[in-house]
Amino acid sequence: MRITELNVLIVEDDEFQRGIIASILASLGIALVSQAENGRRALEIIHGASRPIDVALCDLNMPEMDGMEFLRHLGEEHQSISVIITSALDSNLLASVGRMTKLYGINLLGVMGKPILLANLEALLSKHGSAPPKVGNPPKRSFSLDEILRGIEADQFEPYFQPKVDLKTGRLVGAEALARWMHPEHGVVGPDEFIPHLERSGSIDDLTFLILEKSAAACRSFHEDGHLLTVSVNLSLVSLSDTSVADRITRTIRRSGIEPHYLVLEITESAAMTNVAQALENLARLCMNGFALSIDDYGTGSSNMEQLTRIAFSELKIDQSFVKGFSENRALRIVVESSIDMAYKLHVTSVAEGVESRQDWDALKAAGCVVAQGYFIAQPMDAKAFAEFAANYQPPSPPAASPHPVKQQIRILVVDDDNFARKIVLRVLRDLGYSDVTDAASAEAAIKLLESSSFDLILTDIDMPGMNGLKFIQMIRSGKTHAKPGTRVMVLTVLSRTDILGIALALDVNGFLVKPVIPAVVEEKLARAMTENLRLHSPIAYETVMTELKSLDLEPYGMRVGAAIVLEEGREKSDRGRSLALFRLRPGMVLKESVHLKDGTLILSAGHPLTELSINRLNDLQALLPSNGVVVRDTP
Repeated sequence: MRITELNVLIVEDDEFQRGIIASILASLGIALVSQAENGRRALEIIHGASRPIDVALCDLNMPEMDGMEFLRHLGEEHQSISVIITSALDSNLLASVGRMTKLYGINLLGVMGKPILLANLEALLSKHGSAPPKVGNPPKRSFSLDEILRGIEADQFEPYFQPKVDLKTGRLVGAEALARWMHPEHGVVGPDEFIPHLERSGSIDDLTFLILEKSAAACRSFHEDGHLLTVSVNLSLVSLSDTSVADRITRTIRRSGIEPHYLVLEITESAAMTNVAQALENLARLCMNGFALSIDDYGTGSSNMEQLTRIAFSELKIDQSFVKGFSENRALRIVVESSIDMAYKLHVTSVAEGVESRQDWDALKAAGCVVAQGYFIAQPMDAKAFAEFAANYQPPSPPAASPHPVKQQIRILVVDDDNFARKIVLRVLRDLGYSDVTDAASAEAAIKLLESSSFDLILTDIDMPGMNGLKFIQMIRSGKTHAKPGTRVMVLTVLSRTDILGIALALDVNGFLVKPVIPAVVEEKLARAMTENLRLHSPIAYETVMTELKSLDLEPYGMRVGAAIVLEEGREKSDRGRSLALFRLRPGMVLKESVHLKDGTLILSAGHPLTELSINRLNDLQALLPSNGVVVRDTP
């Protein structure tokens, strides 16, 4: 089924977000779109639909019936609806809900954080209907050891090659040789059905040297075709117990006509972890003879650090169990990025296996990983197919810049008394694709505009004659204009005016745009402003915030005030607390110590519960903070 033929249901409680998603779907040519504000209403639409719903885009945090309960009902009803989870919640939580969704038997197309991008949504929608029908796993065949050994003797085993690509350049740099049994009756048989038998019986060397010889011959052939690639071959722990194996491997490779440095020997982590002296002697001799050694499946065994200090490994392979989907899972991302960082500091090459999506490819590249392999590049293939692949290989192209029809739906008001500065902002916004932009030369003029027009986002200068921008924001937040109190508001400022920053935080602004504005920064910050959760205080709380700039200028240096609304001030110092880096802060944490800027300006008071808004603003002001962390109260 083509994307344009899909019947899509948007399950989202925020009316503005529903409109954004509907606009994206319309730009993709999807005409059949229904909308529901919560799970209960979504089920009603599903049960009453004249044509079955194909795909549901589901938020999680909704009133009456949240996304998780909705998904549970879908699973219980065995609805054949594909699901895309859309949420601004923590990536770890999203990954957990994604696993839950699959366990309910639902076809999960993917999980998307907000803001939702057209290209990402299109890619997920295109997966609908492409998955093969679910069938039970084929019964595992039970081959006897004699059958396997006869297959080796009959030369029925071949290496299949999976490409390895340099992430920075996109260049094809190598391949991993994976043993396959070309069975005359059962076709291609995978390693799980013969490797364990051979290892238990001590017969693995028969297969190892067969694959090694064929891989070396293939490597020489690749070189003759002009592709100077390395080939990786797995080496079993059982083989390493024989002290003569290093010399046998060296002789085998030299007979093939290639140099040892073109062969990478991958040692499973459990093998490298052994204290068997013979294994360490073999590994050291192989390294001395010019072979590159790789720790395979790194992170899946134990004593990871110890093995790195005992053997001169030149490559660290991050196991696919950590790599698959790691770009959408914070915990996996930390593991992968830490492994990449450690490999860099140890001067070894980091290799990620199991790369299956563009998102993971891009995230690995951004994290500094050196080499990638996985289905996103290509599946394992025989030597002939690999030679054709290498001859026609083209590096993965960068993701195409997606159009932004959604920007045309966002109404923006720019308020600034400086005509030149205001025109610059207007031009930048229009160049970025925001076509519905209005401007005003004063706060008073803006308030007049709000009587007849509504805006999704207001960008306001602060230092203006008459009513300053802070007072203008205060009137919006306290409900004293015709604008919705929850209208997104961003401050146009210069960060040298630290006296306004604490007040702006107290008014729950959605970000700072520093003059002169930079288009790329505007693009990023507006996208975040339009999607971050807005949890407002009562109108009277905003009315108590002091917004007069002149009175602030009279404050002694280092004693300025204007922090966010003070809650629970003066708690006992015996409360436990810990300093956390800004990137580790999460909504709901409570400040134990007040946060000041370097010049002493108070911006957040002790006892303040952190929200997504305040955390984002702290990150915005990171350069002005005395340290890259704040002290929060430990939970009991």
